[in-house]
Amino acid sequence: MAENVLEIRDLSLSYGDDDIVRNVNLSVKAGEILCIAGESGCGKSTLLKAIHGMDAINVTAGDIVYEGKSILGMPASERRRMMGTGIGLIPQNPQGSFNPLRSFGKQMKETMESHGMKFDRTEMVRLMDSMGLPDGDKLISSRPFELSGGMNQRVAIVFSLLLQPKVLLCDEITSALDVTSGKMVIHEVESYAAHSNAAILMVTHHLGIADRIADTVAVMNHGEVVEYGPVSKVLYHPEDSYTRMLLEKIPKIRREAVS
Repeated sequence: MAENVLEIRDLSLSYGDDDIVRNVNLSVKAGEILCIAGESGCGKSTLLKAIHGMDAINVTAGDIVYEGKSILGMPASERRRMMGTGIGLIPQNPQGSFNPLRSFGKQMKETMESHGMKFDRTEMVRLMDSMGLPDGDKLISSRPFELSGGMNQRVAIVFSLLLQPKVLLCDEITSALDVTSGKMVIHEVESYAAHSNAAILMVTHHLGIADRIADTVAVMNHGEVVEYGPVSKVLYHPEDSYTRMLLEKIPKIRREAVS
């Protein structure tokens, strides 16, 4: 049986005095897609940011374990090296991830070289094309301020995939995209998980996305995981009343779920 590449153990998080995420236990194996679902403000994005080491978030209890080693116990320099090629994050708002005045090509080349990787312009163009970004070869020379928010979002996804992380954290990655672009992005993430055997943690408020791509689903409400298990159980045989309420908003799943 495959071992867990990432484990969240009894994790509680806060931005100040009060915990906003409490006693979360989750795990994901290589090649597995775990969707973390729930309404806005339930703590799902905070959880991803904590995994990726955002300084503003305080870990008040528990642990985060990557490949059998505690992330929280790592020296800061080791943790920084691990992010990117070990654990990559696609943020909901990518604007803060880019230098707005420098070309995407230059930024990606520097990022890959800082991780000891060779920049592959051809692969970057291919990924841009797969995301529905027009004229990728020209777009590499563009700068973030020249693109729309949705286009920047798709470029951020290209950046993350080029780094080939073993764990990819996706924070509401389709929220700024139209339906067609969103489908392209989801397809590319699925393909990446299948071909690279990477583990995917995808935060979404939309259980329809989880129904399409997830192996396992965790439903969060008010900072706690209220339901967790295989997609076939959570979405089609839900036990928690909050999960049932979310499912009522998705007609296709509602018809097939146990009432």
